[in-house]
Amino acid sequence: MRRALASSPGRWLTPVAVVSAAALVGAGTVYASVFAAGPLVQVADHPFPGTSTACDQVIARSEALGSVNYPDAEVEPYVTADPRNPDHLIASFQQDRWNDGGANGLIVAVSNDGGAHWSLASAQPRFTVCEGATSSEPGPFQRASDPWVSIGPDGIAYSIAIAFNANGPAFGGASGVLVSRSTDGGQTWQPPVSAELDTSTTVLNDKESVTADPLRAGTAYAVWDRLVSPNSHANPDAFTFTRAFRGPAMFSETTDGGVTWSQGRVVFDPGQNNQTIGNQIVVPTAGPARGVLIDGFALIVNRAFGNPHRVSPFSVAVIRSTDGGATFSGPIVVSPLIDAPVSIAGHAVRTGDILPGFAAGPEGNLYAVWQDGRFSPTGAAKIAFSMSTDGGLHWSTPIRVDQSPGDAPAFTPYVHVASDGTVGVTYYDLENATAARPGLTDEFIVHCHPATDDCANPASWAAGGETRLSTTGSFDMTTAPDAGGYFTGDYEGLTSSGTTFDSFFVMARPIATRGATDPFATTAG
Repeated sequence: MRRALASSPGRWLTPVAVVSAAALVGAGTVYASVFAAGPLVQVADHPFPGTSTACDQVIARSEALGSVNYPDAEVEPYVTADPRNPDHLIASFQQDRWNDGGANGLIVAVSNDGGAHWSLASAQPRFTVCEGATSSEPGPFQRASDPWVSIGPDGIAYSIAIAFNANGPAFGGASGVLVSRSTDGGQTWQPPVSAELDTSTTVLNDKESVTADPLRAGTAYAVWDRLVSPNSHANPDAFTFTRAFRGPAMFSETTDGGVTWSQGRVVFDPGQNNQTIGNQIVVPTAGPARGVLIDGFALIVNRAFGNPHRVSPFSVAVIRSTDGGATFSGPIVVSPLIDAPVSIAGHAVRTGDILPGFAAGPEGNLYAVWQDGRFSPTGAAKIAFSMSTDGGLHWSTPIRVDQSPGDAPAFTPYVHVASDGTVGVTYYDLENATAARPGLTDEFIVHCHPATDDCANPASWAAGGETRLSTTGSFDMTTAPDAGGYFTGDYEGLTSSGTTFDSFFVMARPIATRGATDPFATTAG
């Protein structure tokens, strides 16, 4: 067990606007404030090797089959704020990443002072064998992935995981969607409950999220995609050529504060050879869609179904439920998504390139961000943004919001809205990379205030510039775990304590000092 908090020295950035408000002639009223970043905090972690004989046996078995583990490497964090006390934050991240999928477990950390200090939960969710799962609990599974947390208006916290086995062939083994709950602010977590459990090697549950309903105490929703392959010897990498593959959007809910969860059911099936990925529910608390469940995702359409744009097989889309999840609409396409992979010196970087992020503002507006290649003549990754003022029925023309110079790739975005309506978007970029050190990477945040800006106007984002969150220096992405490419996560975490944004993200060496990667937290505002 590592100590509860390890702080890295930080400094306050001198805020500099990329474009001044006065220079934006004809752009309309521009909210010209700029952000400063707070001190950077290195968050505690908990590597699993050596913690139990059962865990070591699981690790040794996978290694004997050829898998590579990165002990003490943390990736893919998520963070949420307590609606009753926004200084109370809960974060979760993958612990000890594997090269071929998942981690030895998911770790929860808690802050009670807006992210200035963090401690590990004293009793962690038991999603895997390494986390202490026993035969009396779902699975028990070898690995877990895709951490996500949410806190309801009653203070009940939910931590969700995709848990699975890696036995091979096909998708590798049984998989499930597991949810653990906490009634004491995330300090202790109860045994997980299954929302979905599949023992077939031809089924894989993937990319789940959990959302506590902000208007209904004790109610929360889980969504994910469920990939189905034609047989145990099908090649998952051949998805686009195998018509029997399919990946519908799945839905489960709890109405008793997470004590029980409904059996997962299909709420949108795009048909054979098509799938959804990155499902995420947001629930507006105001505006025309107050209380409506908005499930946003990437729609992958390899056949003719539902892609009127025909520009790309990928689209950003939403489905809506006005009856608490009993029924959902058909897909509403936000925009085509132009896939923009990232590489460093010819080696792939695994990014959130086909995973959009969604958020609802206090006024009821909806916001979507994603990685996209349309804004660069070379197809370099940049950050696209669209918004809806009518509950997701119609969306604005996508604009670029990152402030990365030239063709420097900007990737793995996430979006959140602070209590005053300021929209924040975080992303990594390579603007500080050099020929000698092409992997130098930083985390940035940009913002727009819709009360005085038109956030569908790129000038509104340029006025505030970009604020560097990795204030102690660039990290080297080439030292991160190699999991289908250099990997820090398919997403990073962003929430807010009132009007201050709380960012929770991963960096590799040399900023990481314990393993290949470490989790960090900071603020901006």
